[in-house]
Amino acid sequence: MAAKRPAKPLKKKITLTRATRTRAAATRRGLPPELARKLADAAEAAGSERLTAVEHAADRLGRYLREHRNTLKVVAPLLLAGSPKAPQLILEGDLSFRVRSIDARKRSSLDRASTAEVVELWAPADLYDRIEAALRTKAGLAVRPTGAIVAGLGAAGDHGAKV
Repeated sequence: MAAKRPAKPLKKKITLTRATRTRAAATRRGLPPELARKLADAAEAAGSERLTAVEHAADRLGRYLREHRNTLKVVAPLLLAGSPKAPQLILEGDLSFRVRSIDARKRSSLDRASTAEVVELWAPADLYDRIEAALRTKAGLAVRPTGAIVAGLGAAGDHGAKV
């Protein structure tokens, strides 16, 4: 058993929160305290909205994957980013994602990532575009150029094909 050290008198340490530091810095910059408080509140709200947006996007992506589970399992793994020799993003047969990461020693590996992590790394619209392109390629259809789908009109090169 380790010997007990004699108790040292506790020093009071004052820790500022992020919002307080922001207000203090803003006040030093000449901003009125009321404006500094409003800016800090708006910054906190933006952070909260970001988390909500990621959560909603991850839920929608999860729902899409579950709805198309049987089809996706047949064609998985789907390469969504990178090349076959250096994949960056893969949708696996169990509907999980693998993402390329590089550690401090510059070693590269494919690590499992949650849907929330994936929607933080890639914009949700980009993810769906990549999934669509991979599935169209597997189906033997031409890949639509990004932004070509407007109100369901389709794109040149489809030759009337429906997916």
